[in-house]
Amino acid sequence: MRHFWFSTAAIATACALGGPAAAQEGQDQAAGIDANEDIIVTARKTRERLQDAPISITALTATELQRRGIDSLADVAKVTPGLNYGEFGDLKLSPTSLRGVVGSAGSAGADPAVGYYVDEVFVGQGAGANLDLYDIAQVEVLRGPQGTLYGRNTIGGVVNITTERPGDELKASFGGIFGNYDRMRLAGSLSGPLVEGLLSAKIALVRDVRDGYERNIFLNRDVNDHDVWSGRAQLLFTPAPDTELLLSVDHAEAHQETLVFETLRYNPAALVTQLLQAQGYALNADPFDRRVIANAPSEERLHSTGVSANFKTRLGGIDIVNIAAYREHDYYSRTDTCRCQLAITYDGDPERVKRFSNELRVSGEIGRLSLLGGLYYLDQDTDNQSFIELGSATAAIFGDPSLTGSIIGSTGRLKTISKAVFASGTLALGDRIDVTIGARYTHDSKRIRYVQTDPLSILGGSATIVAKDSWGRLTPNANIRFRISPTLMTYLTASKGFKSGGFNDALGDANGIAFGPESLWNYEAGLKAELFDRRVSVNAAVYAMRWNDIQITTQNPATTFFNPIILNAGRAHSRGIEIEIDARISDRLRLGGNLAVQDAKYEEGLLPNGRPLRFIPFAPSYTGNVNAEYSVPTGIGPLAFQAEYQLRGRSYLTTNNDPDGRVGAYGLLNLRMTLASGNDRWRVSLFGKNVTDKTYMTRLFDLYDNTLNGQKLITLGEPRTYGVEYRVNF
Repeated sequence: MRHFWFSTAAIATACALGGPAAAQEGQDQAAGIDANEDIIVTARKTRERLQDAPISITALTATELQRRGIDSLADVAKVTPGLNYGEFGDLKLSPTSLRGVVGSAGSAGADPAVGYYVDEVFVGQGAGANLDLYDIAQVEVLRGPQGTLYGRNTIGGVVNITTERPGDELKASFGGIFGNYDRMRLAGSLSGPLVEGLLSAKIALVRDVRDGYERNIFLNRDVNDHDVWSGRAQLLFTPAPDTELLLSVDHAEAHQETLVFETLRYNPAALVTQLLQAQGYALNADPFDRRVIANAPSEERLHSTGVSANFKTRLGGIDIVNIAAYREHDYYSRTDTCRCQLAITYDGDPERVKRFSNELRVSGEIGRLSLLGGLYYLDQDTDNQSFIELGSATAAIFGDPSLTGSIIGSTGRLKTISKAVFASGTLALGDRIDVTIGARYTHDSKRIRYVQTDPLSILGGSATIVAKDSWGRLTPNANIRFRISPTLMTYLTASKGFKSGGFNDALGDANGIAFGPESLWNYEAGLKAELFDRRVSVNAAVYAMRWNDIQITTQNPATTFFNPIILNAGRAHSRGIEIEIDARISDRLRLGGNLAVQDAKYEEGLLPNGRPLRFIPFAPSYTGNVNAEYSVPTGIGPLAFQAEYQLRGRSYLTTNNDPDGRVGAYGLLNLRMTLASGNDRWRVSLFGKNVTDKTYMTRLFDLYDNTLNGQKLITLGEPRTYGVEYRVNF
């Protein structure tokens, strides 16, 4: 935290002195749609039209988010080609996969494969990156490794989120959703000047609650509910036309009963199965009926806070940006491990994370050459606590009732220091061709103190390990852009991604705690076209990616209890094609769609049990989306009818490609009808998501070979939901 306040004080002093020149006009605005309806993106740390950016990118503006009813990261994934969000049913472990590149594990000590950024601040993935999409100006999904400009393990890509900024105009909005399962979402924002031309402010608040999707038939209660509130406040200080300081603070809290599993399969040799049958308890007969069993309520809590200071100025034709941020979160979970009527065991994965980061960038132009360079620093402390709590039934098995409530577990305290220097230059070789070359050198160092308490030797015994290691890599990028015409552009890209090694900081046998880094090369060709007087846009990309020393998460066979470990498995590849089409057929009719087809496989490597690796998990063979909107005028305003069909091809939920975790192809149908005022001051929508009530698996938790619990547990995707949504702008 001291790093943050030191950096903030420094840039606040510079801001008070008043930068002498003008920042680009575009830097005073959030990314979004210009007056000519071009979508403006900042993926390459500069403002440019989406159709001019030589990168595979999906951009969802605030208007598009509202039009399609997108309010979560899971919703974003369902409309973005190649992007998959795990929907594990909790705040911590849901993995994000992009082009088949998926993170290694769910703890904060393991680096993600897809980086989440909010207002250019790295927020990681997992518990600290559960973001509500109210008060958002734009979401950009950058596909492929972004090692030069972003770094921080963006080996698969980046989800770049830009919030609405305060301005000199007084604005307010208020909205709500009321739906089935007693869904109630209330949100509002207020923005405007405090000192005209000098200081403006904004505040936004969201309260989102819902009853559970499943019914615990043993406890006779609904489970898997949602109970979250979040808020964001900002101050924008503009002492000169060319200098600004944006101070932001956000906070979120959750307290809910998630971590709900259906039992897909019982191991008849396991003690739990035998005890349940011997005592006449019913087993879970239908794993897809949303009727579950557990002898105690699950609990999940989160407190998350972040502060940042974004300073921009211009000195002698050089743009200077400094972004300092501090983020922390405290997460707790506890749930019934056996999902049964007996008090066998309970488990949880609490974690605490503190992260300071600072990025300094400078950019400018020398004739036809545009240059950008910078420094990056990150200091992160994680405290990952995994535990198993023994229940009374297990204590009886050991013949010692005093064991009830005993804790077996581990604490992994991990310190990460990441430093990077990066540079990129774009040279215009003419009016049609430009070449961009860049590189980033990253050095990551980690040290861990891992303490495992296991007096019963269930996980291999108690242990204390202290270890450290460091890794450094150069991640270059080269890009050629050729403008065939003002409305047709093509590009070629070669880029490298790098994700550092680390240490297994979760529950399990302490043997094999370390794992090495992985790297990836991406080769890509793309085309962007605007046709029929720019009423139709077509963006397409073909890519081929190849890993070395790919990191995988799998079960450690050294222990019979659940023990996921991270290993390096050798080479892998992901190849595919992506296409996005948006067509404004007329003032009333709009059609759109996208498709990503990918082949993501391991080329070598064995699981710890000797079986060869095959398909990369959480990498659907294809993703697609087809949507249409037809609008008719009324005496009040336009009435729009929308339909959307979201497609997912075959995928696997586990690294070992367990047939029980194979998810076949499926589709989800969403419908929406919206009435808006003529000036869009208000709008009311009736909506339905997954209106055919399609049931599909999103997670397989494999305890089948566990001698005690012996089950395969699954989570299900969201059922049919419907309701009414409204929004009022002042």
